[in-house]
Amino acid sequence: MIAEPQTDPAVDEASVSPVHPHRIRTRFLIAFVIGLLAVLGIGVGALYAYDQQHLGRILPGVHIGQVNVSGLTPAEVTARLQEAFGSFGKGQVVVSADGLRATLPYEAFHREADIDAMVEGAMSVGRAGSPVERVIANARTAVRGVVIEPRIRLDESYLNAWITNVAAAQHVSPLDAQIAASKTAFAVKDGVTGRQADPTAILASLGAQLARIDAPAEIDVDLPLIDLEPTNTTAEAAAAVTAANRIAQDITIHDRDDHWTIKAATIRSWIKFGPTADGAYEPVLDATKIPKALNSVAAAVSRSPRNASFKFSGSKIVGVIPSANGRTLDKKATAAAVGAILTARTTSATSSDVTAVLTVTPPALSTAEAQAAAPKMRALPGGTWTTYFFITERNHFGANIWIPALDIDGTVVAPGETFDWWKAVGPISRARGYGDGGAIINGKTEPQGALAGGICSCSTTLFNAALRAGMDMGARRNHYYYIDRYPIGLDATVFKSSSGSTQTMSWTNDTKYPVVVRGYKIRANGKGYVKFVLYGVPSNRKVVIGNPTIRNIRPASDTVIHTPSLRAGTSKRVEFPVDGKDVWRTVTVYQNGKIIHQTTYYSHYSRVTGVTLVGTG
Repeated sequence: MIAEPQTDPAVDEASVSPVHPHRIRTRFLIAFVIGLLAVLGIGVGALYAYDQQHLGRILPGVHIGQVNVSGLTPAEVTARLQEAFGSFGKGQVVVSADGLRATLPYEAFHREADIDAMVEGAMSVGRAGSPVERVIANARTAVRGVVIEPRIRLDESYLNAWITNVAAAQHVSPLDAQIAASKTAFAVKDGVTGRQADPTAILASLGAQLARIDAPAEIDVDLPLIDLEPTNTTAEAAAAVTAANRIAQDITIHDRDDHWTIKAATIRSWIKFGPTADGAYEPVLDATKIPKALNSVAAAVSRSPRNASFKFSGSKIVGVIPSANGRTLDKKATAAAVGAILTARTTSATSSDVTAVLTVTPPALSTAEAQAAAPKMRALPGGTWTTYFFITERNHFGANIWIPALDIDGTVVAPGETFDWWKAVGPISRARGYGDGGAIINGKTEPQGALAGGICSCSTTLFNAALRAGMDMGARRNHYYYIDRYPIGLDATVFKSSSGSTQTMSWTNDTKYPVVVRGYKIRANGKGYVKFVLYGVPSNRKVVIGNPTIRNIRPASDTVIHTPSLRAGTSKRVEFPVDGKDVWRTVTVYQNGKIIHQTTYYSHYSRVTGVTLVGTG
């Protein structure tokens, strides 16, 4: 009898729980990982066995270029590569430039197969990456093979330096065109175009070619050359010379019928050549030289103004000599006019004529003023003075006194104008008749001590004439010692020393009318006389000269000196005794009863010991 299954009444279908999907996935992943590990274990084991089989050898399927190195040791590969690529160091680089052919053997810069790098590269095939990657790579290598490009090594720095030196040797510096000046022309010396090699392009080209395994045994490259133009080209210099020759032409300066020429050679010496702001090359004129070239023009043009003067018949004015304007060259303006023409010539031919620019100076006394005053003029009251002198070698026999008197004769002193002794007399020279005469030197009289010695007789005479005519007196100085031919305290010495010191005598015409100075040369009774008379329009002036105040008298002594220079029984007076003294004199000038000038003149006269020489020879 078959028993029927028993059913637990407490359990039914509803009470049994189903399996959750998450658990199913987890179980699957665990199973996969276990499977993968099993496979990897098998792969790793196989890889280990593969590596052990090729330990220290290159894996199958590896080639270096056309060379099969599969299964070879590094030493075997090295030997095979040296055999295959040993000729890489044979060959040369040839650089050509403008006929130059420079050669550099490959071995000079150590171009050769980089066997070490190629061996290292072959050995690394299949030995990098994860085990899985290596398994896949090894399988691919075995089936398809791996080709490693042959490698080249070389000393690039040596090669670059050699190329750079070859390029530098081709350098030729440009030479600027030169311009030479002579008295007659400018000449151009041609410039020279330089050159420069640019190695940049061939350095890159050579590097690429030499890195190739199939590089030829000879690599020829052309070194490019670049022209270097000179800063100043021949054409630019020639253009500058054309402009300079146009500038350097005569210039004529005109003044009415007179003319002066600045020669082309002179202008040419003012011209230099140089660059402009925009890089051009052109003549440069030194305008500062122009004024000097005008010196001769200035001297020829210059004329001092001339006062109107008067014609005399005896002591009477009978006519007027016309005045004349003075003139001087305005150098600055004339130089500017010359410069303007020269500047204009830089671009085109232009005029060569310049009108002199003059500055006109009117005279202090015009013709019209002289004509108006002439009928009223006469010898001024008190304005006459005469001095006598002995005609001896001490005054060059009168010449040193009379020459300046005649120079001054006829001098017109305009209203407000100042008479100055040294401006009024002509040059003091032997050519004009002056000679050596007496002078007081170091307190002693030297009979032939100075050129124009004795001239003070003339200056003292004019001083007294002007003083007594009531003029406004200026510079005055007394002599070293008192000379009794002159009014005491009213003498006036003049001199010019070799040391440069000067003493003048001056006075100013402070009237409203011109004053004419007449000078006279007189010889009478064995003596010489100098006389001055001042003519003008009387202005009601009265001159009062006070009596001298004399103090501090220092009596002089007299001495005798015996000398063999004189014959026995003869004697010669060489110095007169003169008392020393201090003198004051007051001069007062009245006009219409009012004082217009009052001056006290002080004179310190030194004592002089008399000397008489007595002969013993």
